[in-house]
Amino acid sequence: MKSKLAIREQTGQMLIAGFEGTRLTPETEDLIRNHHIGGLILFGRNYENPEQLRRLIADLQKTALSSSTGLPLFISVDQEGGRVARLPAPFTDYPPASCLGHARSESLAFRFGQALATELLEVGINMDYAPVLDVNTNPENPIIGDRAFSTHPEWVSRLGAAFIRGFQETGMLAVGKHFPGHGDTRLDSHLDLPTVDRALDMLEKVELMPFRDNIHMPAVMTAHVMYPAWDPQFPATFSKIILQKVLRQRLGFKGVIISDDLEMKAVEKHWPVEAIPSLGVNAGVDIFLICHSQEKIRSLHNRLTKEVEQGTIPHQSIEHSVTRIMKLKETIKPTPEKNSNLSSWGDAHQKLADEMRSQLPIA
Repeated sequence: MKSKLAIREQTGQMLIAGFEGTRLTPETEDLIRNHHIGGLILFGRNYENPEQLRRLIADLQKTALSSSTGLPLFISVDQEGGRVARLPAPFTDYPPASCLGHARSESLAFRFGQALATELLEVGINMDYAPVLDVNTNPENPIIGDRAFSTHPEWVSRLGAAFIRGFQETGMLAVGKHFPGHGDTRLDSHLDLPTVDRALDMLEKVELMPFRDNIHMPAVMTAHVMYPAWDPQFPATFSKIILQKVLRQRLGFKGVIISDDLEMKAVEKHWPVEAIPSLGVNAGVDIFLICHSQEKIRSLHNRLTKEVEQGTIPHQSIEHSVTRIMKLKETIKPTPEKNSNLSSWGDAHQKLADEMRSQLPIA
């Protein structure tokens, strides 16, 4: 690892990209070596079986460690359980997080965090976009629903804390989402820009509680959602008020701030792609996430670098973000060298999944 990164290497570390294929391709190698990306996000399109995935991740990490930065990659995934699970069998089919809210069992949430982290680490995944810390207060919400632990903020807080502890004790990086709360929306931010019209006192009591109570988690993901009581102009992802004044200054968050996918329509319909680097950095985003288009990730990297070099984006802001990123990367566990052995705990984890599923109300 170099003691001092060049500007282009620094800005590359602020990117997590999706990619195609189940093997290391020249296109993905280019992202790592020439765009210096900080991480990758996995989808079903990258998966055949656990051993293939472990080999792929080992190749990705070997490429990163031999590149000019010498830094390991965040290898991330959306593996929540329920309807958001990118990796099928033999990874355990866990039920949605709402089962833990019905059980009101912090012990069960902790064991779930441990088990899920163990499976992901076995193939070299080191970051999971979980837990969902949204409070499921709107029955018409099309995107959160049973992904949330509970309709009660105090139980989202308690179960989220137990889950995160399970992750941390196992060695997985938790990313709490979607700050400051996506649970009261009526629109899916994949399709358009939602708004939460709560007054400030309710935002404090409901939305913020799970994040405030888990403020020492390593990373949070932003919501592409408007909160007019805080900021009538920008969604949380681009809001300096929400990310800097509320999250950093008032709540005291010291970890890494990751944007939700910037290809979602909540962003694409309302802001031109060329505005994203300055909007994100000025708001306080540390890592920009683009899940699909490699053309967009390259363009974003080039524009972000150019604006820093021209002084449009303060270099000091980049250095602060990269310092946080590098500190978090110091905790990454190496990719296992042995063959994946998910079957070694398959029965135990399936029993845990069945125990969790039994807590769901009978339809």
